[in-house]
Amino acid sequence: MIIRKNNLLTITFLIINSLGLIRGEAQTSDLNIADSLFVLENYSEAIKMYEKITPESQYILLQIAKAHKAKGTYLDALRFYDIVIRNDSSLTSVKLEYAKLLVTTNKLKKADSVYNDLVSKYENNPNFQYRLGSVKKKLKDSTAITYFEKAFAIDSTHQKSCFEVAMYYLKKRRYNKVFEIANKGLLSYPENPELINILAQNYLLKEYYEKAIPYFEKLISLNFSNEFIHASLALCYHKNYDYEKAIIQYQESLKYNQKIPLRYTRLADAYTSIKKYEEALENYKIALELKDLPIEEDILNIALLYRHQEEWEKAMKQARLALKENPNYARAQYQLATFADAYYKDPQTKLDYYNLFMKKFGDKAGKAKYFHFIVERRISQLEKEIEATKKTVEKK
Repeated sequence: MIIRKNNLLTITFLIINSLGLIRGEAQTSDLNIADSLFVLENYSEAIKMYEKITPESQYILLQIAKAHKAKGTYLDALRFYDIVIRNDSSLTSVKLEYAKLLVTTNKLKKADSVYNDLVSKYENNPNFQYRLGSVKKKLKDSTAITYFEKAFAIDSTHQKSCFEVAMYYLKKRRYNKVFEIANKGLLSYPENPELINILAQNYLLKEYYEKAIPYFEKLISLNFSNEFIHASLALCYHKNYDYEKAIIQYQESLKYNQKIPLRYTRLADAYTSIKKYEEALENYKIALELKDLPIEEDILNIALLYRHQEEWEKAMKQARLALKENPNYARAQYQLATFADAYYKDPQTKLDYYNLFMKKFGDKAGKAKYFHFIVERRISQLEKEIEATKKTVEKK
């Protein structure tokens, strides 16, 4: 009887053990299938397989989190990352993935907390400093710059932190500081378009147009063209008297946006400088059509183009239109007098236009004062001419 009982116990143990082995083999098989599905990026099916496996190990929970993240179900991914971290708070790589996803889902305060924890443990990791700075910047926390500066101080080749520091000082108009920081970053990566762009803007803001040109040209050569770069390079060429190149760049910038009147005005100015008056006139007119602001200056520019073509009646008409827009526009009044001077033969008619200028602007300072001197001299010449004509008539 005792022998039979022992045999029964042995058989029961063997059955249970066999079932355990079968169960273990089944779990291993399910895990292999789940991992294969994950590798093949069939994330939904992989998640189903992982969830069948019990008990759920840290590995399985983490794989489920990664699968949810990969397929874009971010809130589910965050839930599983949170479980993994609560089970084991020492998993730095998991915390980093978790923090990145918190930023992606705009849970910035929580991300700030996680990155703060990482920075406290790995103070000399420049990327952790940079990421914490990035979160604080999104939170509009003024301390963000301190973390960017720490990252760059730890690693001068850290391009992203270098950009943030250089941009911070560019906004502060600390031009020498920008030059120092950006060039330090370019030592390790000479073709970083963001740092090249910052240096270009740095020179542009200082109005060192000639020095800005090679940086904007470099950006275009690196295929980092955009509206701002073409418009800025155009202005730099323009200020450097390279009008042909300026025209090309203005035209490139207009391919991005055809609704900026100032750009047409500048293009017209460039055409005027190389005596292409028809093209200039066309662009001044486009600028006028687009402007919602006072337009007397552009109207006068059209008048000046007619002056170049010696079409004095048209020039006078435009000058009067400019004065209609702004009766206190001294330059338009002055130009009207000079157009009349060129158009009329009668010295008295010419004199009347100059006297009209003196009546309106003779006692005014500013730009009118400059015209005042020229007009006074011309009035004196015309008065002498009229007097000489009268004497000649009297002698006859």
